[in-house]
Amino acid sequence: MPAELSLEHRELYREVRQFLLDLFPDATQQIVQGFQNNSPLPNNAVVMQILFDRNMDETSTYYTPAEDKAHAQNSVNARLQLDFYGPLAESRSRTVNGLWKSYYGADNMSLCQPLYVHSRDRRPYINDSNMYEDRWILDLALQYNPQVTYAQDFADSAGVTVTPVGA
Repeated sequence: MPAELSLEHRELYREVRQFLLDLFPDATQQIVQGFQNNSPLPNNAVVMQILFDRNMDETSTYYTPAEDKAHAQNSVNARLQLDFYGPLAESRSRTVNGLWKSYYGADNMSLCQPLYVHSRDRRPYINDSNMYEDRWILDLALQYNPQVTYAQDFADSAGVTVTPVGA
């Protein structure tokens, strides 16, 4: 049996995207994952990008002898950057900033949980037409608990034979 990871970044992106769509139902075509090479951003885009993740604890291992499996689990702190573009950027970023670490945020996520907002910054930029465009950047922290399941041999009993060594 190959090792199986229970939770990947792509699933976190899906959950955060759904969180954002619940707040901004008209943004179905605007919320995208970062690094979409050769694809222009939609108007009023919200771009999601996981910057990094780090273990928050040591690995815990759990065993299920009936299934001949072991499970190694960590709590992981991931940093997620959300870039909000266009005329809706300020209000959308303020909305997410206000609701990220709230009962709303915790109640509307199941694969991960919001931890804190590291920063919220206004960073306008110059586009390809040499025009300033508005951009607000949120740096968010979340926790998720991936588990790796792998095959494990177990024994129900053991036999011991004692062989005396010359006296």
